[in-house]
Amino acid sequence: MKEHDILEQAIRQFSLITGAVLQELPNKKLENRADTVVELRLGKIKTQFWVEIKNEIREHNLHGILNQIKKTPGEWLLICQYIPKPIKNELKKRAVNYLETAGNCYIKSEGLFFYINDQAVTKQRQPKEGKLWKQAGIKFLFGILLKEELLNQPYRTIAKTTKVALGNIGPFIEELKEEKFVKTGEKNKKKFLFIENKEQLRNKWIELFNTVLKPKLKQGTFRFLDKKMVNEWEFLPDTEFYWGGEPAAAKLTNYLVPEHFTIYTREAKTRIMQQIKLVPDAAGDIDIMEKFWDDELNYQQGIVPPLLAYAELINSPDSRNRETAERIKQKYLG
Repeated sequence: MKEHDILEQAIRQFSLITGAVLQELPNKKLENRADTVVELRLGKIKTQFWVEIKNEIREHNLHGILNQIKKTPGEWLLICQYIPKPIKNELKKRAVNYLETAGNCYIKSEGLFFYINDQAVTKQRQPKEGKLWKQAGIKFLFGILLKEELLNQPYRTIAKTTKVALGNIGPFIEELKEEKFVKTGEKNKKKFLFIENKEQLRNKWIELFNTVLKPKLKQGTFRFLDKKMVNEWEFLPDTEFYWGGEPAAAKLTNYLVPEHFTIYTREAKTRIMQQIKLVPDAAGDIDIMEKFWDDELNYQQGIVPPLLAYAELINSPDSRNRETAERIKQKYLG
């Protein structure tokens, strides 16, 4: 939906449900990066809000929006076509006002309080979350983000490389086309597929990898039997596993000293435990994860592909991890 459509629909639905008057002030001078200004009236109470309009708010763009609001004084209202429930909870927790086109909202200002959370999202407002954004689709996307030329390989080759069932490949590609992430080009009178809006697709993959796929890959949490290995981890044999997360970032950038360790492997976890002397510990600093990609997508022995290391660190609460993730992006992701 276009911004003016989102604004009009949200205003109309909110006013219909609450009886309050919400209207845009088109002649208001915008002295900051706000998209527009609205005035909310209920009885004798009037409040004006700077407005940020988004189609959707997702985890990867939430921090930027919150930073903008924090830096700019005044009352703000986020107006969106759709906001996922976890993001709504986060906004409410931070006392950030929001309004969906369905009418769901959290608006709290002096003398005013609206909280609506029971309005159904219509098909028009539902985000496209088909099979592509489930576990198999996330594995498929990882493959084409690492190796775009796979899009022009036989489906059987794509299925083998991404470890996805053959019958899913066609529907996944069609869904990418529908969402404008894959387009058809032509060179020397031959048609080929290529990724459009690659950074946007990558950001969506990162968000869904962390929330949908990654939790399913975890095999357990452990610690080193010998504590000194925390500082000598680079000397461990890594022929049967791949370092992810912080140790991968350390190897890729020489900028980080790992405090939490992630290991991806296809071997049984008991074999890895024996190999590098690990013991189970729910409070440990080592996670063993299932390796979900084919060897054809390997980056180098002992390290996960840079995209995966970046995805694991970019949303970390640790600023050093996020800074390291940015270094990976600049050097390896282009």
